[in-house]
Amino acid sequence: MNYDFDTVISRENTGSMKWEAYGGRDVLPFWVADMDFAIAPEITAALKARMEHPIFGYTVASDELFDALTQHLVTEFDWRIEREWVVWVPGVVSALSACCRAYLKPGDHTMIHPPIYHHFFTVHDQQTQTLIEVPLVKRDDRWTYDLAAIEQAITPETRMMMLCTPHNPTCTVFEVEELRAVCALAEQHDIIVVSDEIHNELILNQSVRHVPTVKAVPDYQHKIVTLMSQSKTYNLAGMNCAYAIIPDPVLRKQYSDACFEVMPGVTTLAYESARAAFESGGPWRAALLDYLRDNYTLVADTLNAVPGLSVERCDATYLAWIDATGLGLNDAAAFFEERGVGLSGGEQFGQSGFVRLNFACPRAMLQTGLDRMVEAVSRLNT
Repeated sequence: MNYDFDTVISRENTGSMKWEAYGGRDVLPFWVADMDFAIAPEITAALKARMEHPIFGYTVASDELFDALTQHLVTEFDWRIEREWVVWVPGVVSALSACCRAYLKPGDHTMIHPPIYHHFFTVHDQQTQTLIEVPLVKRDDRWTYDLAAIEQAITPETRMMMLCTPHNPTCTVFEVEELRAVCALAEQHDIIVVSDEIHNELILNQSVRHVPTVKAVPDYQHKIVTLMSQSKTYNLAGMNCAYAIIPDPVLRKQYSDACFEVMPGVTTLAYESARAAFESGGPWRAALLDYLRDNYTLVADTLNAVPGLSVERCDATYLAWIDATGLGLNDAAAFFEERGVGLSGGEQFGQSGFVRLNFACPRAMLQTGLDRMVEAVSRLNT
């Protein structure tokens, strides 16, 4: 089947957070991580079929969904899981928050590695718990962990470490040895590792592969929580469906207890969209990745030719991480927004001077946005 990623689809009057953010101004949105593509027709067909039944009551995950998920994990990562390991949740951000509720007490410390997705900074109890920030380091052309700094920063109160792999916003796909090294430090200090792997299917660099943290370090699986969702890959962010995979029964019980009464259940159509994505979404995803690879090439070729801008290597995600420090601006995102391009500012990820650009959109829209950026910098330099 041929899939259409070139057609520009209006999102006016759909309540799109991405497009409503600029209040009717002529600003093209390349910020929040949802795509401007129609979802896979196979998923649309499954949702239409489910809507033929007129009742949408409280819903649990079906056997068909579990079978589709487990087969998907075997196919993608050669990872076999047990049914009881899975806890379904409405989103990865709320799942991160639940981990903090489950595994941290007042006075405890948790560790993250900026630049990182902005919710990592705030999901813990900021009144009673301490966040330890150990920045990634850039070696050669990719970002990775600073193992010496991590070891030095661990305290007797450090109870949890939150990873993001593949990494948002630096686009790194961590190698098995990197994950093993980080988890070895965690094991030395009896630290729980929470691994956000929401971008695990969006691998653009075909010479690398994503390995789940727990698969890389199976001997430490009793202290690892894996968070995943099909939402980013299949453009289903509004469906609110994700899952935690927790092999250890004690950690799983603590997590489930933390979710009880404070986290809403996954909805009927969200479950159905997930099942359809796992069962039938593969061909659409393959076509999507080809399109995204070409879009990233366009971004890199265009902006790397602009004095003051440098596009980082993008092994995964559809989010270009751009070094704009060479422009000498106090707020690069605000500068481009004033000129019609809505980007995410690096400051929210803990890295000032950078911007993040979502290139999961029709190429014509992307080209217009890039043209605006080139023109803006050209005028700045003159």
